[in-house]
Amino acid sequence: MDRNCIPLVEALAVSVAIHEKYGFQSKAATDHTSVNDDKICNLDGKGKPIANSARLYRQLFPSQKVAPENREKIEITDYHYDKAENILNLLRGFGFIAIERPLTKFEESVLDIVNRTKITHKDLGRVASFPNVYERKISQETWEERESQLAEISEFTGTLSEKSEFNVVIENVRYLSRTQSYLVCASEFNQNIIKFFVPEQKIHNISQGENLMISGFVKKQEVSKFHGGKETMLNRIKII
Repeated sequence: MDRNCIPLVEALAVSVAIHEKYGFQSKAATDHTSVNDDKICNLDGKGKPIANSARLYRQLFPSQKVAPENREKIEITDYHYDKAENILNLLRGFGFIAIERPLTKFEESVLDIVNRTKITHKDLGRVASFPNVYERKISQETWEERESQLAEISEFTGTLSEKSEFNVVIENVRYLSRTQSYLVCASEFNQNIIKFFVPEQKIHNISQGENLMISGFVKKQEVSKFHGGKETMLNRIKII
């Protein structure tokens, strides 16, 4: 395969298969991976997770330093190609966002790639992230619909500037690259909207759908300008 003329759908189908097998690991969060004759696993020679971009590159351009029998084999099916097409169709929707507001640099870079049929090896890092972007966007749209329903009945909870305990269900977890933290959106009693931030290194304790007892200080209680409902913002969170 020509490194400067890679079929986009083919590369994305491989990326989908990698994502489904390993989840997502960004290059920014890992050291550069090493290539040796050991069978490829989820960790590199330094014990660091292998970035999806590195796996994708290896699948499309196998290293001659690794014997063929030791190269990672990932099965690509029609399902992966169909999902790749779905991802492209959804991400092309960034073009419609541009009608309402200026696109971010990230959105511009995504839109530039998804409107092509061929890419180069320099685009593989972005393509490796597309399945994760797709899942996050679907999850966010689902949460926004759920949040609108909660907004109609949500009440403020806890006492402003005081520490309280809350029994919550984690509804949505969204990564914010600017602050390298996660915005966690939760509900209390299937009614009250509660939100708080969690540092990137501590998010492994929190996952969507989980029921948690937490403590935290009530930082703000306000009516959201986005959904029009009452929401409570916490800080100094601890899982009890």
